[in-house]
Amino acid sequence: MSFFTGSAHLVHSSKLPAGATKESGIAMLSDHEFFLHCDPHLSKFEALTPDAAPEIPENIRDKMRGDESKRESYSVTDIVHTIPAGLWDSNVVSTYEFTDISDGVFVRIRSPLSIVMDTVWEIKEAEDGLELVEDITITCSRLLLPVVRSQCEGGWAKIHAKMLSRLEETKA
Repeated sequence: MSFFTGSAHLVHSSKLPAGATKESGIAMLSDHEFFLHCDPHLSKFEALTPDAAPEIPENIRDKMRGDESKRESYSVTDIVHTIPAGLWDSNVVSTYEFTDISDGVFVRIRSPLSIVMDTVWEIKEAEDGLELVEDITITCSRLLLPVVRSQCEGGWAKIHAKMLSRLEETKA
């Protein structure tokens, strides 16, 4: 990592609704199109045919679920209102790479200006039931890091709420 590159680590968690199962939570995270619709900045998306298999970190490779060829990639256009000094248009096109893992999904987001966000979404056992855990590592320019971090901090509650709402509707 260069001197000009920084990283941040964020973890957000939410308790699953009573009656939701680990299996239903994992199935919800594996519905990649639903997952994309949870993005509060989403304008549009389209499935991509990957030219090559995405790079998967070794700790994620050990957790992979199913056939490696079933990973999915999407081109996602977000409307970003926090424009750092005019460096970005309001429409930001990123590539989202989804890999299903044993307890959820790994998502790598590659955005303009060398922004990479690796997020592990898992359904985990907690003291008082199950919880949705979002574990994010952001890597980008040190100058952009506060803006990207702020976007993540500002949107996670809406994303979790939409996911929990779906689990509330579909619980047995």
